[in-house]
Amino acid sequence: MATQAERRAQTQRQIIDAAKALFDLHGFDAVSVNQIVQAANVAKGTFYQYYETKIDILADVVRDEGEEKLQTALEKVQQGMPALEMLDRFLQVQCQWFEQHEKIAEALIMSALKSIGDDLPNKQRYSRHFQVELMKIGQARGEIRNDVDAQTLAKMISGPMVLSVLAWCKHPTPGALYPAMQEVLRVFLDGARTGDQA
Repeated sequence: MATQAERRAQTQRQIIDAAKALFDLHGFDAVSVNQIVQAANVAKGTFYQYYETKIDILADVVRDEGEEKLQTALEKVQQGMPALEMLDRFLQVQCQWFEQHEKIAEALIMSALKSIGDDLPNKQRYSRHFQVELMKIGQARGEIRNDVDAQTLAKMISGPMVLSVLAWCKHPTPGALYPAMQEVLRVFLDGARTGDQA
């Protein structure tokens, strides 16, 4: 027999899965909490036991998809893959994800921006955590300058990335996001590389 914690986790999983399917099909703005609870086959009050608003579930939907992939990517870097090469791959994968989920891209970015300054655990900031760890590894190997701490470098690349996605959301042209991100990365790297690599 399942414990109460297991039943709660299963119910939350139902809600997340239902929300993801509806967001992908109709877009974030077009989906209501009522539709989510109906698709998840739970009461509306149950939804609010887990989430205060619809936008709160969006982060769980996205985190679910990305957390494991980023851990695998970090392991590849720890095994020898150049940190800057992985940063480029990370950006490419993110761009592909945003293009495939065009209808929720802007809402996700806005949700993330609203939580800036909140004291959230690393699990809820998995993308930032990944970038910081990538910078630390690159610094330890001498690939990335070490006169600026890894946290600051991660913030410096995140800001232009977010702005690039928001700009793309206003005119979502297929295939245009990654080239824009590559330009952001190129400019960032001109300042992040060590003097030996510049």
